[in-house]
Amino acid sequence: MRTSLLEKARTGELLQWTPQLPGDPCERTLFISAEINDEFDEDTWTDGSLAQRYAQLVTDFDRYVSGDTIPVGLEPYRKGNDAFLARISPAEYGIWAIRSVAPKPAIRVFGAFCETDVFVALLTRRRNELGGPESRAWAAAREATIARWEYLFPGEHRLLGENAHDFISEKAFPV
Repeated sequence: MRTSLLEKARTGELLQWTPQLPGDPCERTLFISAEINDEFDEDTWTDGSLAQRYAQLVTDFDRYVSGDTIPVGLEPYRKGNDAFLARISPAEYGIWAIRSVAPKPAIRVFGAFCETDVFVALLTRRRNELGGPESRAWAAAREATIARWEYLFPGEHRLLGENAHDFISEKAFPV
């Protein structure tokens, strides 16, 4: 899997996120799709308020890679409001969302773990566009994430597990 990740980074389909502050540690690995990276381009924004929104998403990505403590929602419909990472139903699909909740509009970054401490972020959706937890929009986002994974990594499995430390080796706790 590492070879596939590095190849996709070489071709520009994925980018490896590094902390934005020089000197910050890099304890975990985050790859983002080229599409997510393009969302940080302010020339594509139709609303100037998105600058603050995307600045917070940068901070959230840095929080993950720098090794901060991560509250993990393992139960898709019974997670704490403070969950930073949340598993998407059904759990056996291995799809997760980084929950970037403030400021509004909240953003969900969908992706999957390929191994412990290595998350691949594939697409984003604004939370207000997803509707309720059983909505078609949630299912469509999940299925689009799966399709993108299978396109990038044919035959490669997403990491599955039962507890927070199956996904994040240190500084993670279930909520």
